Amino acid sequence: MADEAASDTVSDIWVNSWFTIWYEPRATIRRIVDTDAHRFVVGIPFVSGAMAAIYTQLALSTASVSSLSSVPHLPHFGTIGLTLSTIISGVLSVISLYGLAALYRWAGHILGGTATRVEMRSAVAWAEVPGLYLGLANIVAALIGSDVPGAPSAVSASGVVDFIAGIWIFVISLKCIGEVHRFSAWRALGAIILSFLAMLAVVVAIVGTIWLAVVIARSML
Repeated sequence: MADEAASDTVSDIWVNSWFTIWYEPRATIRRIVDTDAHRFVVGIPFVSGAMAAIYTQLALSTASVSSLSSVPHLPHFGTIGLTLSTIISGVLSVISLYGLAALYRWAGHILGGTATRVEMRSAVAWAEVPGLYLGLANIVAALIGSDVPGAPSAVSASGVVDFIAGIWIFVISLKCIGEVHRFSAWRALGAIILSFLAMLAVVVAIVGTIWLAVVIARSML
């Protein structure tokens, strides 16, 4: 009986987390990393990237259709092209998650955080869950023609919803990162800013090195 109760509790975690992440992100991510921090870490970003590719195709195809046409259509690249772009986008999204998680863990440790690599990957992945709902809603809206991506019109109701939801999704990310690092969401914001500055420094260093190499090469000609 005890084993069955424990099993039911674990099952509830994996069902409820898809909803509770919206309104109690810190408690949700804590339950997740304490239960199985590896669960869905690859699947969530892959689906997120795939959905982004599908919506992009919808936006591109709709933009080329006359405004008199009420039904957007897929795609410019055909079924094979759409499938490949969806898979590639999903894979790139997973790679991006691993990279961001490594940066956030590094920056967080500088600020006194304690998250492990696995915990940080889990936090970054699950913080994307609300974005899955938003992405699905955008795809459905585009398919039924309730919103025309890329159309030159005033800000639509869905655009306002996207903006507000985007802000809350960012807050969820801060809370998830803060929880696994065991510090505040404000310090999590500091970790994200520090990560951004580190990436910017690397880009500047690479561009500067290439520019210097070109200048030296030209001077030797």
